[in-house]
Amino acid sequence: DGVLGTKLSDGNIISVSYISTDGTSAAGANNFTLMDNLGGYLTYSLSPVLPATNGGIKESIDSIKFQAPKTFAAQKRAVSKEDYITALQQNNLGVSFDAVSVWGGQENEPPVYGQVFVALKPSGAYNLTSIQKQKLLNDVLKPMSVMTVQPTIVDPDYTYLQLTANVFYDPKKTNLTSNQLRDQVKAAMMTAATNNLNTFNSTFNITDFNNTIAAVNQSIITNEISVQVQKKIFPILTSATSYKLHYGVPLKRGLFLSGINSSPSIKVRDPVTPSVIVDGLYFEEVPNATGGVESISLINPGFSYQTAPKVTILGDGSGATAEAQISINGTIREIVVTNKGTNYTSAIVQITPSTNDTTGQLGAAVAQLEGRYGTLRTYYNDATNVKTILNSNAGTIDYQDGVITLSGFSPYNVNNTLGELSVSVKPTTSIISSDYNRIITIDPYDSTAVVVNVTAKTW
Repeated sequence: DGVLGTKLSDGNIISVSYISTDGTSAAGANNFTLMDNLGGYLTYSLSPVLPATNGGIKESIDSIKFQAPKTFAAQKRAVSKEDYITALQQNNLGVSFDAVSVWGGQENEPPVYGQVFVALKPSGAYNLTSIQKQKLLNDVLKPMSVMTVQPTIVDPDYTYLQLTANVFYDPKKTNLTSNQLRDQVKAAMMTAATNNLNTFNSTFNITDFNNTIAAVNQSIITNEISVQVQKKIFPILTSATSYKLHYGVPLKRGLFLSGINSSPSIKVRDPVTPSVIVDGLYFEEVPNATGGVESISLINPGFSYQTAPKVTILGDGSGATAEAQISINGTIREIVVTNKGTNYTSAIVQITPSTNDTTGQLGAAVAQLEGRYGTLRTYYNDATNVKTILNSNAGTIDYQDGVITLSGFSPYNVNNTLGELSVSVKPTTSIISSDYNRIITIDPYDSTAVVVNVTAKTW
């Protein structure tokens, strides 16, 4: 119209060029032919590892209507998070994304001012290549960023779920065999994971999956699901490196048996005799009984306390007691543990004014338990199937923050073709959420990620 764009005249010719693809037709492709010669080589072999996935159909009219106003509002500059997301989703580099997450440096942990962080989940892949990141930075993000803001692309941090479902059903109410019912339940769980997980800022809720299973077939009487969270790494071989695995959820301590397991087995050099390679090695938690309340930290000192308030420690253990000390101005100065108690896995602190205190209020505190930290060790089973501890201090566990650290890890080899090591552990909760660059997902290529056990009711 001559204002938002050039006004057209009769006789004008508009040329439009675009790429037309076959959408999802290539999904599943797993047999490839080399189309060119490899210089200096007469023979070669191709060994497909994973089939091609995804692919997309052309953008719908509804999608264009939704995205076009965002593009116009951004005016080729990025000020808000939405501006960055719109620019990335509409890039002309041929890179598509299943999910985009953007957060300011002031929101980061720890804060990094003057930066904006971008996490991208590419379609059909887990991470972007270094070349893709650089082109997105140079061609998309930097040209539209405010001069004083530095955009940074970070990789998604994946936490994998391992689900075991036990299903109890009435065989008189279905024509399906137990194997057919099992397969349908597994397929329904994978579909629910695809629809609700595998993106940023998602939440896994075990109740939703219970309901999904119950809806599969009218013969299902009840079901239960157990959950493990898993991290996967590609350790550097023969080089001592420390790895921090952030699970994003508090971890459950194993009281008598290890609650942590690793897969597959690994090979390492014997620390005493380096020329000897020890095979069949695994990580496990050093079992340790849960202790008492180590300390109590104030989160609000309250005000107007006339006398020291009563402190009550509630939890699944017993015997823990504490006393509050107040300042002259009527605030709580500190809370001293007088008896740690025993067998606590969780505890909360309740502060109530004494019976003759009518004004004190708002004091709040949290309990720090003994045994917040644990230890990892490595072991193998010898020729007589007896467990042998190789390294009794192979790493640490922060149960509260959900972090496992492999200290000075230097494997000789990881016993699978990808060189990938998985470390699994039970969380303390069945509601698991993600934020920032974290993604909760189920690995579709892992046959053990979802296990379904079906039991028929008998009379």
